Amino acid sequence: MLPDPGIPRKRPGLSQYKWAMVIASGLSLASCSHKLAPAGHYQSAPVVADGVPNEWTLPLRFSNANYTLQYNITYDSKNLYVCVISRDNQTVTHMLRSGITLYFDPNGETSKDIALHYPLRKQPDPNITNRNGEPLTPSSDSGWKSELLRQSDDFGTAGFTDLENGQYAVGDPKCPIQVAAKLNNHDSMLVYEAVIPLHNIPGADLSKRNPKKTFSVGVVVNPPEPPGAGNPRPYGGGNGHGLGLGVNGFNGAGRGRRPSYNNQPAKEEVNWYPFRLVRQ
Repeated sequence: MLPDPGIPRKRPGLSQYKWAMVIASGLSLASCSHKLAPAGHYQSAPVVADGVPNEWTLPLRFSNANYTLQYNITYDSKNLYVCVISRDNQTVTHMLRSGITLYFDPNGETSKDIALHYPLRKQPDPNITNRNGEPLTPSSDSGWKSELLRQSDDFGTAGFTDLENGQYAVGDPKCPIQVAAKLNNHDSMLVYEAVIPLHNIPGADLSKRNPKKTFSVGVVVNPPEPPGAGNPRPYGGGNGHGLGLGVNGFNGAGRGRRPSYNNQPAKEEVNWYPFRLVRQ
């Protein structure tokens, strides 16, 4: 019996072979997703480094192995943006006393030649007092952390293009890198933000000849300084032009390396985030 020409015919479905190919293709993409972030991971609105995460979707996209901090990294045609958040008391204390180091590898690997350190490391046992001159201790918690945050007014750079290695004051107009940290005492959350111009990262510029690049950023909360260590300020010099990077600094002529204390390298747990920079 011939089919009625007035009744629409069903389109033939996918064969088992075609279904198998679709599933295999999906699995292949899934297997690569942990290595490279989606190419469209683009920041739609510029981030202002003020320690207020209004430009970010919370919770942040990634976390460390212990889930004590969250972080995310985005970019646009001009800048790379980093946000790190923690509510863990010990992690917040390490962030305020020893700082966060960001490593940038334009080859998508794990090189530590280009680094940003903020805030700079403080004395192991800082003499912190309140407005009445009374000493503050970790047991006083919010007041102690607030004072540590107030002292977080400098950052260090190493390996950037058109930027001297050394120490800079937060907000220094001579330095294009912006950093900020803010403590929300209501929920004990510390927010860290950094804005780094792409043209200051060697090899990161996107051009017509190079519309996409594999890139990676390493995020590490620096471990506490061991007792008896030397100068707690790892970047020599003053107010933006320090080049005297001593034993506690990024040793080497113009290239950043892992900080060391008393000639013993500090233990770092770096959270590496590889992705693709794509010209939009």
